[in-house]
Amino acid sequence: MALVREIFETPHDCLPKRVLMLTVYLDETGHEGKDLVILSGFVGTAEQWGKCEADWQAALKQRQRRHLHMAELRWSKPQRLRPLLSVLGPIPHAAGLQAVYSAVKIADFADLVDGTAMQKAMKGYFITLLGVADVITKNIPPEETFKLVLEVQTEYAAGAQQIYLGAWDSRTPDGRRKWVSLEFIAKGESVLAEPADYLAYAQLQQYRDPKSIKSELCAPILKMMRPGLGRNHIAEKETLRQFVRGMIQRHPALMRSTAASDLDDVG
Repeated sequence: MALVREIFETPHDCLPKRVLMLTVYLDETGHEGKDLVILSGFVGTAEQWGKCEADWQAALKQRQRRHLHMAELRWSKPQRLRPLLSVLGPIPHAAGLQAVYSAVKIADFADLVDGTAMQKAMKGYFITLLGVADVITKNIPPEETFKLVLEVQTEYAAGAQQIYLGAWDSRTPDGRRKWVSLEFIAKGESVLAEPADYLAYAQLQQYRDPKSIKSELCAPILKMMRPGLGRNHIAEKETLRQFVRGMIQRHPALMRSTAASDLDDVG
């Protein structure tokens, strides 16, 4: 907590104490199936994001680029990517932003929900979103609030909104919601989402093969990460399974077979 408070403290002790709202830009990778799903990004103040944006855009401009989209890079030409990723990787950390992430391996709990309506509710996207919101809520100073900004995913937007609405009971000491808002932006709408894309992609490559050329090229954004704001469900498999079992107990109707539901729809 002391480290987190130091990161988010207002810089001028002589000024009256300001109540800050932190902004979190997130991006997901891995998607569904039974592989790993990661939701990662950075959290910080408006001033920190402003510095990150200016430095990020300047670095891109020097290399005749307007945006960074990790999945669209030409990985077959590592000698061209190494200078770009080496410069961009340290920027969000140098701006004072704190990395945050949540990771889940679907195969770790799929046997509990396969073939049921609960399987749709237990998408990796939703579990990681819950994890990120929870770890931020519990680790930022009590009086601080935050908003989450994600690239729009039509398939998950309604479920994400329900998760946000369900977090109403997390409050500051003076009664304000901790999680103030959930916002969606289009892909490429803001460079502020690009550090999250870089981080999530780097973490996925480390999981798949830490010795791969992609892992080596993506390492700069991981080297300066400070521990603290992470929910690693892979390392907490049994806790994750207990959570899923709890959801099953609370919502037994969702354990109905999706095949049976399809037959009802036909009838």
